[in-house]
Amino acid sequence: MTKQPIALITGAGRRLGLHMTRYLLAEGWQVIALSRSHDGELAELATTNADLSIVTCDALSDASVDQAIAHIQRTASHLDFVLHNASLYEKDAAHTDDACAFYDQLYQIHMKLPARLNEGLRSQLEKRVRTTANIIHITDIYASNPNPEYALYCSTKAGLENLMLSFAKRLAPSIRVNAIQPGPIKFLPEHSDADKKQVLSETLLPVEGGFEALQQAIQSILDNEYMTAAIIRVDGGRSVT
Repeated sequence: MTKQPIALITGAGRRLGLHMTRYLLAEGWQVIALSRSHDGELAELATTNADLSIVTCDALSDASVDQAIAHIQRTASHLDFVLHNASLYEKDAAHTDDACAFYDQLYQIHMKLPARLNEGLRSQLEKRVRTTANIIHITDIYASNPNPEYALYCSTKAGLENLMLSFAKRLAPSIRVNAIQPGPIKFLPEHSDADKKQVLSETLLPVEGGFEALQQAIQSILDNEYMTAAIIRVDGGRSVT
């Protein structure tokens, strides 16, 4: 009997992470969901789907990350896909009193956690059941053209993208590593109508892309065996405006 492919998704409890968890389960994958808590929609999904397991992990705690990696090493016979989706997105101006601590958090989530997972789970990825294993880093179009209001965020997303290139070299040819730069995929609840209007006016395809647009890009990378060290923009053309 052919083994199921297994995916690990960070930040799986909301937005793109939750969407991709649902999608991959429907496609016949087993999913290991890395999340800060074991509640909400993700927990509800786990009660009805035996192919979903939740591993709680605080990305800001080295000990918690150690425990998560050790647990996955013990319990996962193999891995076929790691999606680095966990993210923290806030303006610098919101952290004038704790800028250093905030920068540490961005580094921990966007760079240190992916680096540790890539290296710590390498042996599981080498045992994949698909032709090649895949790692995808979700970065941002701001990694290439930073927004000065989000300078700290942008710099760590750029670091995540550079990290992707290093691991693509290190892990080839059995493990492919790529990045996706999202644009205005899905507005946050705090975005005002004026914010949305401005962003869409600067986008060649002036609509929210939706998580389905990223899902299609992710699937295309999984399907294309001749793709590694690539950076794919899914932004409706906003990056050129």
